Amino acid sequence: MELQAMNNGTTTNGRRDRVEAGLLAVVEAEEERDSCKAAFDKLTIEHRGLNAEHDALRLAHARLQTEVEQYRHERDQAVEKRARADVLIEAVLTLLAKHRGETLANELDAARVGAHDGTATSTPPKDPST
Repeated sequence: MELQAMNNGTTTNGRRDRVEAGLLAVVEAEEERDSCKAAFDKLTIEHRGLNAEHDALRLAHARLQTEVEQYRHERDQAVEKRARADVLIEAVLTLLAKHRGETLANELDAARVGAHDGTATSTPPKDPST
């Protein structure tokens, strides 16, 4: 029976159709594989670029964090320096107020003495302690 079919050419045509269909499927699969590989390669390159950008951003972030910490440290030092200056200014003002109070008292005493003995001057006498 097979011999008859082979002689008629139907089996050969059926086989040829199956072989052609198989080859066509292989070609389509290869084209799809090549297309997928090209897409994969493109995505791999994009991924590498994104990784490089990510690394650069991490480095920039670390640099900025360091810079912020430096600024915080400088600010803390400035606040501390300001606090010390405020304390020093308060101490100086206290001393000046005390000294000025003594000087005013000396001037008043000199003016009173001068008024009694008639030697009042328009310029206050110098403080002997200075």
